[in-house]
This record gives sequence, structure tokens and C-alpha cells, in this order.
Amino acid sequence: MRYYTTFIFVLFFSLSAIAQATSLTGIVKLKDGNPVPDAVVVIKKTNKHSITDEEGRFEISGVEYGKHELEVLSIEIKKQSFHIEVKNNSQPIVLVVEPSSFDLNEVVVSANSQKKEIEIKGFAVNVIEPQKMAVQSIRTNELLDRTAGVRIRQDGGLGSRVKYNINGLSGEAIKIFIDGVPASNYGPAFSLGSIPPALVERIEVYKGVVPGHLAEDALGGAINIILKQRRKNALTTSYSLGSFNTHQWNAAGSYRWDNGLTFEGSAFYNYSDNDYKVWGDDIEFKKYDGTVIKSDGKKVKRFHDAYESYGGKFDFGFTNVKWADQLMIGTVLSQNRQEMQNGATMQVVYGDRHNKRKSDVFTLNYSKADFLLNGLTFKVNAGYSFLERQVIDTVGIMYDWAGPIRYPDGSYVKYTSGAESGSAKTTAKNNDEALMARSSLSYRINENHTFFANLLFNDFQRKVSDKYQPEAIQKLRNTRDLQKNVLAFTYENLAFSNKLRTNLFYKHYFQKVTANEPYYDSAEKQYKINTTDKKVDHGGYGLTLSFALRSDLYLLGSAERALRLPSADELFGNGSDNSLAAIGLKPERSWNANFGFSYRYQLKEHAFGINSSIYFRDTKDMIRESIQEGRNEYTQAENLEAVLTKGFDAELTYYYADKLNVRFNISKFDVLFNTKYNQKGEPYNYYRMQIRNEPSFKYNGQATYFINNLFMRDSHASIHFNMNHVNGFYRNWSNVGSKNRDYIPAQYPMDLGLTYTFPKNKFAVSLDAKNIFDEQIFDNYGLQKPGRAFYAKVTYFIF
Repeated sequence: MRYYTTFIFVLFFSLSAIAQATSLTGIVKLKDGNPVPDAVVVIKKTNKHSITDEEGRFEISGVEYGKHELEVLSIEIKKQSFHIEVKNNSQPIVLVVEPSSFDLNEVVVSANSQKKEIEIKGFAVNVIEPQKMAVQSIRTNELLDRTAGVRIRQDGGLGSRVKYNINGLSGEAIKIFIDGVPASNYGPAFSLGSIPPALVERIEVYKGVVPGHLAEDALGGAINIILKQRRKNALTTSYSLGSFNTHQWNAAGSYRWDNGLTFEGSAFYNYSDNDYKVWGDDIEFKKYDGTVIKSDGKKVKRFHDAYESYGGKFDFGFTNVKWADQLMIGTVLSQNRQEMQNGATMQVVYGDRHNKRKSDVFTLNYSKADFLLNGLTFKVNAGYSFLERQVIDTVGIMYDWAGPIRYPDGSYVKYTSGAESGSAKTTAKNNDEALMARSSLSYRINENHTFFANLLFNDFQRKVSDKYQPEAIQKLRNTRDLQKNVLAFTYENLAFSNKLRTNLFYKHYFQKVTANEPYYDSAEKQYKINTTDKKVDHGGYGLTLSFALRSDLYLLGSAERALRLPSADELFGNGSDNSLAAIGLKPERSWNANFGFSYRYQLKEHAFGINSSIYFRDTKDMIRESIQEGRNEYTQAENLEAVLTKGFDAELTYYYADKLNVRFNISKFDVLFNTKYNQKGEPYNYYRMQIRNEPSFKYNGQATYFINNLFMRDSHASIHFNMNHVNGFYRNWSNVGSKNRDYIPAQYPMDLGLTYTFPKNKFAVSLDAKNIFDEQIFDNYGLQKPGRAFYAKVTYFIF
């Protein structure tokens, strides 16, 4: 590609960073010699800290030479300080501490966890830490669906298409990141749907306003998956077996040598037949003469919906050395194959159509605190990806929900086109190449003032080919190109003894789109190329505020003038997902505002918490997915002139010692069409109505009860329960008559499970029952999701 020089420059610049700093290592232990795990070791007057591992060891990178004061905090020990001197040949230190009575508040106030630090910056954000749930038979998307304000829209079972909805805004308005890097760069096979919770450190869910350091055009919110950074030698694997012939395996490990040389790797495999039963009004049977027979509630199995994906992420480089906190070169390799059972609705049935995807990604990650001068941190993430997507539809047999349709003599009924979808056979292949580079600088002048600059550069090219197209088309330059730059500047301030936190940011968006599409010129009787060029150049800005009324009570507010650029798949279409091109899409613009509070209260062994926020979005030219009239096979993006979104969400939590964890959240999101008259001056019938195919209310409840020393000493068991409710909604405008007024009924699926971890945390077993009452549950345009299912999972912590 034409940006090799950029990549080489980034690599050279990363390798050039050398500063007078080192890594501080040591161990925290009690006077009796026992180690202290999960203690926070803080270098005072800096933001550098570390958490001790199971053996009490810690490591803090980027520590300047000279004298420092360390503070050690834990609920198990008395708060203690130590004075040390760091030299270029410093040996590991030993910090001997005294045990203490339970005093959680002191620890929380003195050294906020990373989770709390994120939650009190003023953004409307939830932070999910899945460590305790990693041994369950649960997927990352399921964790997100249990979060206040978040709704996962999925077309079916394992591997089916997923759309993320945050407070009423969905689709590409919600940006997905993996370690702060846009997930689209890793390809569809390495995504939130395939990454198991065991590989995840935490999940940050930003609702509305998105921080500048993510440097993306996220208008409705963002989900940032932080993968575990295993800086110690470790190896873990797990395997899950369940209903519908579902198999899921993953493994993750790391090894670090004394000189800082580090290897990190993870791998996964997913498979499911997805042959669950479906029933309802959309299930129809057809005769060879076209006669349609209603199913009258008969249950049928999905028979062409198998999914398989596998891949791995491997990184090699240096960590915690004097010239870099991290310099890792890596690759992400993944593939999947997916059968396609139906079109955009369940009225269209396939039996042979399927797609394949393959992605090869090569990455470079570099970071250095105190880069060239004290307080300056530099980070760069770069990636070059190759993504191949192919749709295969060459058989052309007609299917209904009973299987292939036959003539009386037993032969198959076939489409005249030779394909199940479209006007001709296809093996359409999209070859996408993308270069992504994200760089960031942050300068901390002192504890109260920090500046950030972030740049995201993304260049995307697609070549389209299909051997079934006329030869004249194959000879033409059938390409799609998209370039996007997002530049963000942020100022962060702490005032009034750190009670007031202010975050001001400005973002500038640039996009250039070029599409070379073949068409047939009937006058000249030949195929030609139609070239479309578009440019977008806009700015946006925002503010977040957080004020601590007390150490456990925060007021939060944020506002933003946001812009969202159309994505490659929205502009160019994606045959793998049955979506059509919409090259004329406009960017969507919005005023966003969020206001809320966060409160925590501790009474001995009881802990209570509440988070709540209200929000408002005034959006112009909202980009939405729609089904075109008379074409139940395909979706296509469209602009809605004006949409008003308003609502609230709240979450209540209760903890009792280490025995009980209860969580309940509720979300209300009204997404209203806000254009009163069309261009002719005629009133819209659905003015101020909920937009189609969009639920407006959900709640979720979770409870986990922990039992220690069950059957064996030092063992840990838990029983967990989850319930989810989504209110009924229309898949079209609610005042449109006839069959378009299809109503998706309210849903109440419930899950139940138990886990058992053997002594020394080496081995864990989990049994889970999903949708235990076999509730009929639907999503996008009435697509039915799996019913009752059972899963068993084993996890082995090798070392």
C-alpha cells in the first residue's frame, strides 16, 4: 500500500525513545513471611502504582532514578510508607508490613482503583471487570447485555451478526475498541463475539460522550475491551460444551525473561450447529406451485446455520525496560465460516448460501512514560490488515422451513437465476486492506493539569471480484477507497483538592470516499465505471465534569457536539451480512448531554451502590439500518432527517462480605422520529413516534451467592442467577397497518448456573442453563434467538 513510509516512520520513532528511568520490582510480605496479594503499591506524588500478585510481587515501570516514597495499601495491612532510592543497578526490594483490621474505606479513598478512576471522570461510563465470571459458560456479549443502558441486538445464535445499542443509539454509532484500537482493524473473526471473558481485564462502556484518547467518530457511545496484559509467566486454558453442538475453547499464556523480553499469546476456537427450534408467524411452508401454508405454531429446527471460527493473537517484544514500558510486535490471525439460514427476516429461507472470512493483521504497539521529559507519555498503535470476505451462492435450490422444496416427482424446485438470493450466481469476494495508526501524547504538568493529543489515521481499500460476473466487468477497476483521520485535543484539570475534575476536548474529523462501481451503458451497449468522490471535513467539541460532594458521592455531567462518519460497510455494502451499498449517506450530527451521580455506602460487611444518569440526544441525519420495501432479504443504511433520543438508566448494587452479590439495572430509551413535515410540506404520520425496530425499555437482575470451603478446604463455589426483560416493540412504524405492524412481544429469559473452583485455584468447573423456561425471544426484525440451552465448562490454570 502507499503508506509504507508512515509505518516505517512510526517504527523508527518508537525505537528511538530512551530515558533515564528503570523498573522498580519487589515483594510485599507480612512479618511472618507470608506474601500479601492484591496490595496497591503507590509511588507518592506520581500516578505510578502496581498491584501485587498472588506471591506478593510487584513491578512499576518508568521509575526515575533518585529518592521516592512508597505507600502500600490493602485491607489486610496497616497503611505504611517506605523511603527508597532507585539507582541504575537497583535490586528488588522487600517491603515488610503489619497486618490490620478490615478498613476498606481507607484503601478506596487513598488509592482509587482503575475502575473507579474511570467512573469518576465525568463520562457516563460503566466498567465491567469479568474476572469472577470468566470461569462461567458466558460470552463477552452476554456480559455487556447485562449492563445498564446497553442492549445487544443479535440475529441468532453463536456467530450471528451483532449490533450494539447504547441508550437508544445503535449500529456504527457505537464504536468498538480492543485495547483502544478500533476493532474493525482486527477483522470480524476476532471480535467481541469471539473473545472469551477469560482473556479480558475489563470492559469500559461509554454512554454518549466518548473521551478524546479513543480518537474516533463515536456519536452514540463506545465499548473498549481491555485485554489482559500478562506480565508474569502464566498459562490458562478452558473448554466449553453445550446445546446445539456448541464447542468453545481458548488458551492464553505469557512468558517474560529477566531482560524484559516478553511473549504473549492467546488462541480460540468456536463452533455451533445453531440448530435450535423456531416457531411463529414468520415460519411458513411453500409448495412447488407457490402456495404458502402457515405453520400454525409448529416448531421446526434451523438446519443451515452452522458457525465455525478460530484464531490467535501473538505478541513478542520488550516490556518494562528503561527505554520502553512496552514495545511489542504482533499478529492476529483468524478465520470463520458461516452458513446463512435466512435473509433480513425469517420469511426468506436459505439452504446452501454461506460466507467465509479470513483476516491477517500485523501490529506494532509502543508506549513510554516520561518520554524525553518528565510527565510526557507517548503511545503508538499501528496495524496493517488483510481481510478477505466471500459469499458463495451457486446452487439455487428453493427452501422453506421444512427443507428443500420438491416437485411431485421428487426433483428440486430451483430459482431461474441459479442462486438463492439476487439475480445471478455469485462467489463475490471482497479483498480489504487497511492501514491504521493511532498515536497519542499526554503531558502532565503537575497533579492538576494534563494535556492530551491523539491522532487516528485509517486508510481502507477494497477490491471486488466475482467470477460469475461478465468478463467485461471483471476487467474494470472495481474498487472502493475510504480514508479517515480523527484528531483530538484534550485538557484535564483537577481542582478544589481533587474534588472537581474537568475534561475539555476538541475533535476534528476528515473523511474521503472514492467508489468505482461498474454499470451498463445501454446507449453504448458496454460496461463502464461510475466514479463517486466525497469529502467530509468537520469539527466537534465537548466537556465533562465530575464533582465529589463526599468521598463516596459524585455528581457527573457531560455534553458534546458530535459527528459520526458513515462506515465502509454502510457506504459500500457487505454481501456477507446481506447489506446493500448506500454511497449517498450523509454523516450524522448530534448534540449529546448526560447528567448523573454515583454513590457508594459501606456499613461493616454490607456495601451499597447506585449509579444513575439521564441523557438527551438531538440527532440530524441519523444513519439507521432498514429493510427495503418488498426486499426481505437485504438491509440498507438510510438517513433519518431528525431524531430525538431521551431517557435514563440506573443501577443498584449490594454486596454482603464475600458471600452475596446482587445487581439490578433499568434502562428507558425513547428514540423518536423528530421531523414533522417532509420536503413537500406534508406532515409525517409517525412524527414523535418510536423509530422502527427499536425497543424502548429493559431491565436486568443478577444475583451470585458464594460458598467457601464446600467439600474441600480453600475451595470456592458460587450459584448465579440472571434475568433479563425487554419490552415489546414494533419492527416497523407503530401506526403502519397490515403485516408491517408486526409486533415483537416482551421477553423474560432467565439463566441459572453454578461454578466450583478447586483448592489452589488450579481447576474450575461451571454448569449453566440459559433461558431456563424456554422463552421465545426475538431481536432484529423478528429474528428468533436460541431457546433453552445447557453448557458445561472446565478451566485449568496450568501455571
